[in-house]
Amino acid sequence: MLAYNIGEYIETAIKGVLRQKTSYPFELVISEDKSTDDTLAICKSYKERYPEQIVLIEHEKNLGYQMNYMDGLRHSRGEYIAICDGDDYWIDRNKLQRMTDFMDLNKEFAICFHRVINYYEENKSKSLSNGNQKVITNITHLAKSNYITNSSSLFRHSYFKEAPEWFSEIINCDYAMHLLNAQYGNIYYFRKPMAVYRKHKKGIWSVTGEEKRLHTSLLGREKLLEYFTENKPVYEGLLGAHAQICLALLRFYIQAGEQTKKEELEKRLLSYHPDWTIEEIRRAVIVRERTIAEKIEKGIRTILKKGRETISYLIPLPQVK
Repeated sequence: MLAYNIGEYIETAIKGVLRQKTSYPFELVISEDKSTDDTLAICKSYKERYPEQIVLIEHEKNLGYQMNYMDGLRHSRGEYIAICDGDDYWIDRNKLQRMTDFMDLNKEFAICFHRVINYYEENKSKSLSNGNQKVITNITHLAKSNYITNSSSLFRHSYFKEAPEWFSEIINCDYAMHLLNAQYGNIYYFRKPMAVYRKHKKGIWSVTGEEKRLHTSLLGREKLLEYFTENKPVYEGLLGAHAQICLALLRFYIQAGEQTKKEELEKRLLSYHPDWTIEEIRRAVIVRERTIAEKIEKGIRTILKKGRETISYLIPLPQVK
C-alpha cells in the first residue's frame, strides 16, 4: 500500500486489508512517502495497534511514486503480493483467500485480478469495471492495453523480488509489473467485485494534465518496448498501443497549435515505425466525420451511460467498518 497525502482515505484502505479472513498469516506493507497531512499519523496509530501485522516504511524525504513503489516491493516478504492503493479499499473479507486458493491450485497462472466498483467522487456516481472481460488472458492481450485495476491485482512474488531500475523512470509501474509477471503465466479474472476504486481529483492521474498523461504513457511503453524487443507478439502489441498514444498526443498538439512539439513527435513515431511515411501519419491523425448511423449509435450509448449513472445513485456504495 503506497501512501502519500491521502489522510482522508487511508484508514478505510487499512481496515479493508486487516479485516481479511485467511487460513494463513499475511502482512500489510505500507510505504509512506513523507506526507504533509495526517497520513503518517494514521499509519502509525494502526502500526501500534497491529505491530505484528503491519510493516510501516517511513521515508525521511519524499521519494516520488516510482521509488516509493520500488521500496514497498523491496520490503515485501510474502509468497504473493496483492496491491491496495491507499485511496482505494477492499470490500470482500474473503478476497485474499479466494485469490490465493486459485493461484495455489493453478500454477500456470502468474496473475489474477477482479472486477471493481468505480466510484466517481465528483458526482458520487458508480460503475463496474471490465465489461465483457475475458476470464483467461495472457501477456499478448495485456500488451495491447492495461485492463487490470491495480487494487484488484495479486501476483506471485517469486518472479521479481525487486523492481528493475528502469522503474524509477516511469509512473505506470503497476502496468509494467503486470507485464513482467505475465511472462511466466496466464492471467485470471474474477467477475465478483471485491474492491472500490476511487476516482478523485487527488489521484495520481487526476492531478496530471492531458499532455503529461499521454507523455507518461508513451515513456512507459517505450521502456517496455526496449525490454520486450525479442518477444515479437508482446512487442507488436506494445507498438500498436504506442502508436495510438502518439496519434492522440499529435491531435493534442495540433489543437494547441504546438507545431514544434508536433514535428518532434512525428519524428519519434517514425523512429518506431520506419515503414510509415509522414503523410500516412498526418492522415491517421485526422478525425474523420462520423456517419449518421455512427452519430445515432453514439447518441444511444450516451443516453444509456447517463441512465446507468442515474441508477447508480440509488445503489449504496459498500462500506468498510
